Amino acid sequence: MVCPRGNPLAVSSTAWLRAVSLGEVCPCAVCMCAVCLCAVCLCVGCRMSVPMHLWEPPRLQSTVGKRVVVSTVAGPERLTGPIREKLLAMAPRDSGRQTELLDFRTLPDHSSIRLVSAADGEPNDLVLASVASREGADFLLRGEVMENQRAGDGNKPVDDSLTISWRLTSLTDDCRGGGFPITVDIETAIARYPDLALSTSREEVLTTAAVRESYRLLTPSVRRDQIPIEIPYLLPGSRQVRRGNAAARDGRWGEAESIWSQVLRRYPAHVPAIHNLALASAAGQDFSRAKKLARRAIRLHPSRLHQETLVWIESRQRDYHHAFGLPDPPEGWFVTSDVPAATNRRVNGDDQQTQTKRGRDAKKAGLTR
Repeated sequence: MVCPRGNPLAVSSTAWLRAVSLGEVCPCAVCMCAVCLCAVCLCVGCRMSVPMHLWEPPRLQSTVGKRVVVSTVAGPERLTGPIREKLLAMAPRDSGRQTELLDFRTLPDHSSIRLVSAADGEPNDLVLASVASREGADFLLRGEVMENQRAGDGNKPVDDSLTISWRLTSLTDDCRGGGFPITVDIETAIARYPDLALSTSREEVLTTAAVRESYRLLTPSVRRDQIPIEIPYLLPGSRQVRRGNAAARDGRWGEAESIWSQVLRRYPAHVPAIHNLALASAAGQDFSRAKKLARRAIRLHPSRLHQETLVWIESRQRDYHHAFGLPDPPEGWFVTSDVPAATNRRVNGDDQQTQTKRGRDAKKAGLTR
């Protein structure tokens, strides 16, 4: 490559260092800018966003390993019927998320529950709670559906979105309940659950997505985050690190981790490889190793990115421990304080309380050695 004056412009670290040693660096402005840009990339580094799937705790209250009696779901029958059926049929059964849902109509005394109802056909919650408690249930779940419609062709109403307001009542002293609304729309539902794009019914898409979102209130769930990894240039091993970045971008975190580990074995002080490897460890739920690597990156180069990465890793570790009821890790918590999972309100991948603490926690991370 040549500059506008016809002088050779070194673009690799080896060629650039050789040009400097021989006094062959072009003094023109273009070359000076290129050298400055290379210096910035070398000292600060560039970054790219890659996807990572992470566990998050229930947004309302964990019902894992518990028995939940499903009461009525109020609202339009054409929506409430499918929602109740899907809710009972789609209860998680995999290890760590299993929840037992019971239809109140299967309870032994369900016929007497309606006798003191405040509304025709609606079970009385006080009587239902008493019966459910005698049957060993831990929670009572009740919902109300509110449909949001827009005018379609010929001014015929078209289902555009769906809101369900859930109320979870605890039947034991060691658990707490609460209420939480969820809203789903067609576009967001298909974006989050691509398999729903195959459905030809808008109501089927809305009710299925609503039930899946409802279970995020009660059981651990997986969310997709975009996280920043470093793109090194000029440093030895940079090409291999970027190859690992490409694997991480495609979701192949195991392959990326292997590549970055090879770079680190050859260049033990390669900060971008250390930083990216910390995130790869977090992707594999090895948070203790991830924090150790993140702290190592801070010691070598205490940039804001590295400090925020340590805070982010420990926040996700807290989410993971809350999600599955795990004890504190052996190494303890370095830079974050506990935020009850049931009070979290997610905003762009982080709860509001965590977001307000990020700056302070990042400074604390910078002081951690």
